[in-house]
Amino acid sequence: MKWSNVGKWIKSNASDGGKLIGSLLAGKVPSAVAAGAAIISRVTGTNDPEEALEKLKQDPELLIQLKKIELEEKVSIQNHIEVMEKYEMESHSITQETIRAGDKADDRFVRWTRPGQSWASLIAAFVYIFLHENPTSEVLLLLLALPWAYAGLRQIGKGVDSISNAIPRKGSS
Repeated sequence: MKWSNVGKWIKSNASDGGKLIGSLLAGKVPSAVAAGAAIISRVTGTNDPEEALEKLKQDPELLIQLKKIELEEKVSIQNHIEVMEKYEMESHSITQETIRAGDKADDRFVRWTRPGQSWASLIAAFVYIFLHENPTSEVLLLLLALPWAYAGLRQIGKGVDSISNAIPRKGSS
């Protein structure tokens, strides 16, 4: 078991106490995860995420202790969370720069690879739909992942919002 599982449990089960600490554990920045793990280890008395989670589930007093620590170290925890957010933004920015560089590459193979893969996957999805008697949603979603990612859909909510905004509404011009 990973510390991120403990963090997700804390975020979903701690009413007010410890949600920031849960956010630290569920993040991707090693120093923030280590800080969150140290706090949980101090409260539960164990360095094992599985044991810590079991203790947190069994003893509600531990969540109260987490809330106290969160209040005492709120500034430090928020600084770690800011670092995590900055890391995620930089990671996204680097990904976008890499994609743009590939789209502008001088080499045709590099420039055409992403669109080619997307078209091939889209065609495979249509073939799958029409040739299989009972197509499964899992396979269909896998086949459509590349075309959707190429089109910019990175999360379901973003796609739903873009579709709903494109549909004309009654009374609007």
